[in-house]
Amino acid sequence: MTRSILLSTALVSLFALPAMAQDKENFAASGATGIKLKVSGQVNRAMLFTDDGNNSDTFFVDNANSSTRFRFTGSGDLDSDTSLGFVIETQIQSNSSTDVNQNNRTTNNGATFTERKMEVYIDSKTMGRVTLGQGDMASNGTSETDLSGTSVIAYSSVEDMAGGLFLNDKTTNTLLPIKVGNVFNNYDGLSRRDRIRYDTPSFNGFQLSTSAGDNGRYDAAARYKASFGDIAFDSAVAYSNDNNDNDTYNGSFSFLHKVSGISLTAAAATVDLDNSADPRDPLMYYVKLGWQTKDMTAYGATAFAVDFGYNEDTLTADDESKSYGIFVVQNLDRVGTELYAGVRNYEYDAPGATKYDDMLAVMAGARVKF
Repeated sequence: MTRSILLSTALVSLFALPAMAQDKENFAASGATGIKLKVSGQVNRAMLFTDDGNNSDTFFVDNANSSTRFRFTGSGDLDSDTSLGFVIETQIQSNSSTDVNQNNRTTNNGATFTERKMEVYIDSKTMGRVTLGQGDMASNGTSETDLSGTSVIAYSSVEDMAGGLFLNDKTTNTLLPIKVGNVFNNYDGLSRRDRIRYDTPSFNGFQLSTSAGDNGRYDAAARYKASFGDIAFDSAVAYSNDNNDNDTYNGSFSFLHKVSGISLTAAAATVDLDNSADPRDPLMYYVKLGWQTKDMTAYGATAFAVDFGYNEDTLTADDESKSYGIFVVQNLDRVGTELYAGVRNYEYDAPGATKYDDMLAVMAGARVKF
């Protein structure tokens, strides 16, 4: 019933858009409450080709790098300093690229609705913003700053392209109960939770955030964004504690030289495990070199990137995971669309007799925003 209601609401909104298009500034209305409503979202579908060292497969997926979703947002001014608002965002995935695998090419019979955000906020220009409800913890996204223009197909969460695929035993040519997503992790703080969050105003590009969530989770983050002449810079660092358990320290930064289009992105994280009997010391780092230009086509910027991701002690002590890839994204500005393609190779090695085949993944698709 819940899925039917959500789907009906989405369809009504979409069918109503042409009639609303005459006034883009007020394309949706919310009655006489003083809250201005907006509808937005995206559809992100792709083809995924994989080779596990023994067999190759083709999947038709929702790209988990940036899933299909729609959102309702609303805001209204209380006075010249303070506004109030809300966000409702729902993810709709059929065949997520982190779920499909060699044994299950179709992960469900229809789209799966997942809550992302259901939150209200009060925002003061002088005092900052307080947000209550389901939404981003303060540390969410702090491993993922990226100015390369290619994050729709590649960013520090390298497992999102093919995280559901099983690794293959090189000796016996049999699938193992270990997925790509089990051995790669960007340790991006804490994700979306039911929480209360506070963000300071931005002071010369600096902003501090903290949040406390369900089951004793808490975190804090600092962000800095600025431009220095032709250089754009974005960065974040965070500390998070998950359920009074593991302590995670992570961060990322990205430079973009706006004249040449060259960018450099990096991320790193380490986890202090609360379990003293666990010998692991998880570590992640990620680097990406990018180039983007508007000279190749009049449709929009074209972005290229190569990247490398590394994990150790992720699944078992002294294991190592490596991933590298090459990617291209073509923007079609007039229709809010990105066409993308990329190739990524995954390598895994762990102590013991088992030898693992590399996993090769090729993805091509399109993200359409509305």
